Amino acid sequence: MNRLAMAMVGMALLAPGVAHARDYCPTRPSLGQSACTIEPGRFALETALSDWERSSDSDTVLFGDTLLRLGLTDATELQVEWTPLGIARDRPGGQNDARTGDVQIGTRIALRNPDGKGLSYGVQPSIVVPVGRTPIGQGGWGAAMVAPVSYDLSDTINLQFSPELAWMPREDRGGNAVVATGTLGLGFLLSKACQLTSELQWQRADHAAEHRLALAVAWQVSDDFFIDAGGVAGLDDHTPGLRLYSGLSRRF
Repeated sequence: MNRLAMAMVGMALLAPGVAHARDYCPTRPSLGQSACTIEPGRFALETALSDWERSSDSDTVLFGDTLLRLGLTDATELQVEWTPLGIARDRPGGQNDARTGDVQIGTRIALRNPDGKGLSYGVQPSIVVPVGRTPIGQGGWGAAMVAPVSYDLSDTINLQFSPELAWMPREDRGGNAVVATGTLGLGFLLSKACQLTSELQWQRADHAAEHRLALAVAWQVSDDFFIDAGGVAGLDDHTPGLRLYSGLSRRF
């Protein structure tokens, strides 16, 4: 009888259902993307606690910008993002516009190493559904394709590159424009619980280019919970001068 009980315990320990989940890799707080996916049957909520951006003539504050990630297969996840409230204030007049944002629906498909380890790459197509209103929403339908790549240079340094092509509504006139974006980053594991990410981003649309420098830190509170904070500085006159943000990511 004791042998039978021991055998049943051993089989339970070897069962797939109790196997350790892969490491959680939040999309926050980087500007770029990764190919790391949520394992099937689990989901994550990644939410901005604060997000303030200042340009030469306006300030924009977003509240509760949230990304839902749902694991579909071992290498595929569904993504839904929505900003429930944003406030844009023009200067010097001071007029405030409170609006909801659009819904972005997409999927992330890892083509190599869905856990994000070693050399990892994939594709991330998405569409923008215009449920919000300008200036927080885009004012029309849009679509984008990202092809994220990451590579572990060492146990503590990770190289990241996210090229993106998007078809987005123009802010100042009708129609859509092709927007090309490239984000190059380095992730530094400062400790088992703390990671620093530094990024350069270039973006071009309608013959106008924007350049950004970003620095963010993420702290792992537990296996399934991260908090983060970051800042973005514009490097030219066409780019908003400063953005500060913070948030949290929770896997369930």
